[in-house]
Amino acid sequence: MYYFLNGKIVEKTPAAAILDVNGIGYEVRISVNTFSALPDLGQSVKLLTHFVVREDAQLLYGFATEEERDLFRLLLSVSGIGPKTALTLLSGMTISELKTAILDGSIAVLSSITGIGKKTAERVIVELRDKLTRGAGKDSKDIVHDMNVSDSAVEDAIQALVALGYTKLKAKEVTQRVLKDGLGKKLSVEDIIRKALKHV
Repeated sequence: MYYFLNGKIVEKTPAAAILDVNGIGYEVRISVNTFSALPDLGQSVKLLTHFVVREDAQLLYGFATEEERDLFRLLLSVSGIGPKTALTLLSGMTISELKTAILDGSIAVLSSITGIGKKTAERVIVELRDKLTRGAGKDSKDIVHDMNVSDSAVEDAIQALVALGYTKLKAKEVTQRVLKDGLGKKLSVEDIIRKALKHV
């Protein structure tokens, strides 16, 4: 529902920030990582958001980067993990450290975060290890393609396939196959997506 908020910081703590957006104050739950990226009070900031509706509350979660929001949403996909636990994990270490711990299967590292037990750490590793890829950077850098196809077209096609329900790994694999078959051709985002869906 809300993709981002752009407003002035009225209050901030390591757990939440209040943004004044055109006279309306929004309380946004944040991680320690996002808190450290916030400017001073009275300054403007743009926070990417995730909206959660519960029976007893409607909550907004804010993130300084797309990478952190993506990881938050991945954590929510793990059975038994809600927004509060996901934020706890994101606050316990940097994004890169958290990803490395999951990829390395480091139960001890994850469970060293206050509030995260051994069983929760195990579930996070088992359910997310295959969904994460090592190394940061754009997905297009992992895909071999010629000059006829732009990096942005590759990025957009992969994101569209993920939005349609495919895993990031599967989306990248099938996109690579389409581009390999179409070497020398100028392919648009729509071309890549249509051809990719035929391969899947």
